[in-house]
Amino acid sequence: MKHLFDLYGNVQEDLKFMVKSKIRLQIMLCLVDGPKTSKEIKNYHGLSFPAIFSNMKRLIEEDLVQKVDGTFMLSSFGRIKLYSIFNFYSAIKVSNNFPDLFLNHDIGGVPDFLMEEIGVFFDSNMVESSRADIYKIHNNFKILLKDSNEIFGVSPISHPDYMDIFQDLLRNDVKACLVLTDDIIKKTLDTVGFENMRVLMENKNLKIRRYPGDLNIAFTVTNNFMSLGFFGDDGVYDQSKDLISKKSAAIEWTKKLFDYYYQKSEEVEIDILVQIMASQS
Repeated sequence: MKHLFDLYGNVQEDLKFMVKSKIRLQIMLCLVDGPKTSKEIKNYHGLSFPAIFSNMKRLIEEDLVQKVDGTFMLSSFGRIKLYSIFNFYSAIKVSNNFPDLFLNHDIGGVPDFLMEEIGVFFDSNMVESSRADIYKIHNNFKILLKDSNEIFGVSPISHPDYMDIFQDLLRNDVKACLVLTDDIIKKTLDTVGFENMRVLMENKNLKIRRYPGDLNIAFTVTNNFMSLGFFGDDGVYDQSKDLISKKSAAIEWTKKLFDYYYQKSEEVEIDILVQIMASQS
């Protein structure tokens, strides 16, 4: 990240060349799926032949496109640059689409390597509660969970309904792995009791892991959706906003985020439960 300004000096001419011309981008996008003739490119975007040939000449000179046997195809070089531009545009669109999610919120829970891929959320949805429907996010979350057969979650927050929800899911053979803070594990113990918690943990479909320290992010990812929320700058979790997506790219991104926290956590065994109870009693 500290070398970003130096990188800009190296790539600004590339950026100018690619984004300055909509026609060049149209031609390159047309070639993503494979080689095409000039007629196929014309039919794809409705471009004129003079516009295609003048811009194609520049693209070939820059080694972004190659001419092979009467057809035009993206070079490996061009494909890399095109995807880079797409990721850049997608990230900008995410920040423009969801300013309320990123402004005045602590996004430090997302590691840098995943912030670089934040553009995967460009077509996601923001679910927001209101005075008229303060339970909108919670109710929507419950509906989405019912259609899942595997659940991965990281959470420093709790809700009275969560235990009943997960018990029902486990009875339906849904697999779940949860990374929780000591506070949430203790609250769960206070709610269900030590013996019930021990029985629950014997379920082969449930894995509970302990995160050392505080968490400043809450998210869930399943086989068919992801949900992401942040704390405000005031240190309070914002229950009024939830980023939701059913797109595969967003789901895979959130699975990588889960793996990041999974690697920093430890599996909860009975002795750890006893330790947590003793440390917070």
